[in-house]
Amino acid sequence: MIHFDPHWTYRGFRALVLENRYLRAVVLPDLGAKIWSLVDKTADREVLWHNPRVPPRPAVYGAAYDDWFCGGWDELFPNDAPAAVGGDVYPDHGELWSMPYDWQAEVDAREVRLHLSRSGVVTPTFIEKSITLRADEPVVRIRYRIRNDGYAPLDFLLKLHPALAISPACRIDLPARTVIIDEGFRQRLGATVERFTWPLARSNAGATVDMRQVPPQNAALCDFFYAIELDAGWCALTDTARAAGFGLAFDPAVFSSVWVFGAYGGWRGLYTTILEPCTGYPYRLEEAIARRTASRLEAGAVLDTEVTAVLYRGVSAVEHIDRNGVVR
Repeated sequence: MIHFDPHWTYRGFRALVLENRYLRAVVLPDLGAKIWSLVDKTADREVLWHNPRVPPRPAVYGAAYDDWFCGGWDELFPNDAPAAVGGDVYPDHGELWSMPYDWQAEVDAREVRLHLSRSGVVTPTFIEKSITLRADEPVVRIRYRIRNDGYAPLDFLLKLHPALAISPACRIDLPARTVIIDEGFRQRLGATVERFTWPLARSNAGATVDMRQVPPQNAALCDFFYAIELDAGWCALTDTARAAGFGLAFDPAVFSSVWVFGAYGGWRGLYTTILEPCTGYPYRLEEAIARRTASRLEAGAVLDTEVTAVLYRGVSAVEHIDRNGVVR
């Protein structure tokens, strides 16, 4: 069974519904092509987190992202923090999340393929996002294609930004070696702890902290770190109480790091983990360019890559996810 319905609205936004027997995805094309909802039908649970105080609402280009952060799954390009590069000013969290996309759908008995596209605002780019759902898979395949139509190279960060619903029973799994903690978010381990080897960190007080474990909301913590030196291209968050989870598989030659933002009551009182495969680091694009850890798209070149999102069950810890969404 495969189903596509373009006739719904949600809080004034057109809502495109893709559904099979395993999952239901809802896309808001007029709000950055955001995947607003991703429901695991077999576990009867919403996978994505929604801000309890901020519903989706029309966003003004250049707005402060955090004040519009309603949850769901965005993409950030070509930057995270507001940036000034080559005489241009890039808005907070990039130029895509607040803008409408054109769309069209192809539907047959085996799959739905939703094509979304738009031009950049500041950058001379053309962005395509294709979401494919097949009838017999608990998997969403997302293809990103970004073309540089300008006459000069473009330095950028492209980052996936799925905000996930969590509980203290959740754990994060990554195939990383080195983790760098952003300088503004070192309160969990202590101000002098800058990096550690995944998954165990040692705090200033000498305690061993398992960073896979999601803290409770009343911990009043906020994590933000960059997992680099990936041994493979995947990341996962598992609810061990339900033995169910969400994972991403990607090309580590494109997404060379996974950022983890964890709001555990310590940022605006909110409670979510965001797993963020990214083409570089850190979140300040100017710094990434200076450190040569940003990505570059030459004039006329195209970035073309596919990401697999999988909903899995019967698993309490993840050792690997392949590009077909097979979880081990």
